[in-house]
Amino acid sequence: MKKKLVVSALTGILLMGSLATTTEVLANEYDEAIRENRSTIEKTDKKIHNLEETIDSLQVDVSNTENELSAINEDISDNEKRIAEAVDKLEKAHKEMKTLQEEVDALEIVIEKRNEQLEKQARKIQVDGQTTNFIEFIIDAESLSDIIGRIDVVSNLVGTNRKLVKAQVRDQQEVIEKQEKTEETITEQNNLAAELEGISEELEQQQLEKEVLVAQLAAEKATAEAERSRFLSQKAEAEKAVVELVSAREEAAEAARQSLENRNTENNSSSVESEVSVSSSSQTSNTNSTSDSNKTNNKSEQQTSKPKPKPAPEASSNGVTWGQISSYANGVLGTPYLYGGSTTSAFDCSGFTSYVFGKVGVSLPRSAAGQYAASQKVSNPRPGDLVFFSANGSRVTHVGIYVGNGRFIGAQTSTGVAYTSVHTNYWGPKLVGYGRY
Repeated sequence: MKKKLVVSALTGILLMGSLATTTEVLANEYDEAIRENRSTIEKTDKKIHNLEETIDSLQVDVSNTENELSAINEDISDNEKRIAEAVDKLEKAHKEMKTLQEEVDALEIVIEKRNEQLEKQARKIQVDGQTTNFIEFIIDAESLSDIIGRIDVVSNLVGTNRKLVKAQVRDQQEVIEKQEKTEETITEQNNLAAELEGISEELEQQQLEKEVLVAQLAAEKATAEAERSRFLSQKAEAEKAVVELVSAREEAAEAARQSLENRNTENNSSSVESEVSVSSSSQTSNTNSTSDSNKTNNKSEQQTSKPKPKPAPEASSNGVTWGQISSYANGVLGTPYLYGGSTTSAFDCSGFTSYVFGKVGVSLPRSAAGQYAASQKVSNPRPGDLVFFSANGSRVTHVGIYVGNGRFIGAQTSTGVAYTSVHTNYWGPKLVGYGRY
């Protein structure tokens, strides 16, 4: 009987020790899980803080870039107004030149008639001795009053001839001055239009660069905001897990204490059930931890997976020929010039080349500088290549289609769509080179 009591006491002591050990192990597992989740919270807090600073910085960059873009848009608007004014002045100058030409034609007729009259009088003086006739005309006077009258007649004739000569010189000088002034105005407006077109191209390039930068910054900001949202979700999950683990740890500790009390009054089977409960709880915790780890790895793999960039298409080396496009270019000969024009009602230089090449399925950049930049540069041009010019030597401001024999066709401010020579005194010094599409 005593032996049974000893064995029973020893068994109870052993069971109580086992239960205490199991409870301690379980509490350590909960503490470790809580520490891991709190560490996750701390790390995600730092990442969220860094991302918020990045987002704020990107927002400042976006705002600054948008302000710069607004300023560029205002400059473009002002430049377009200046271009419109220059084109308007150019059109007025052409109208003035037309009116002046009509006046010049009329003056030339008057001048020609005066020349005939003066030549006729000169011949008469040489052949008939008109000076002697004037003297005889005065001597033949019958009275003093008649002499005075005849002297007045002779004076009037001589004075009239002098007036004719002076008027002839004055009108000829006036014609020359008007022609020079109008030609100078047209040249100035042509140069101004070319300069403004170059400025417009530069502003459009700046506008494009700023728009791309705004898009890039917006994309970076969106990425950072998505990262912040992901870390906020991870932080929330970790905080929720901490709360659940603390509650579970307390519940498990309370259950262990209750079980320990019951062991003093009940049979040894409750100890086994408590161990099974502890083991099941541990497996559940490990399973949840493994699942969370797999989710995190899957998200990381999805984020690091990026599509490979596609290679840029290679440019064709054959090129457009004059035979392919000549009918389309000749079909719009004489079309007037208009800055920004790209239809058959009016063209500017790049609008004309874009129209012609578009007829054979070749798309060109809209500006002369853009067409030069995207073309395949050639040193031995052939008909159908583009020829480029620069008004100021720093950027391309004009483009035409080379047709061979040193000539090209293009939309010029003074003539509209017309043929001209590459090597004239005007175009020759401005030649930049040739490009092929």
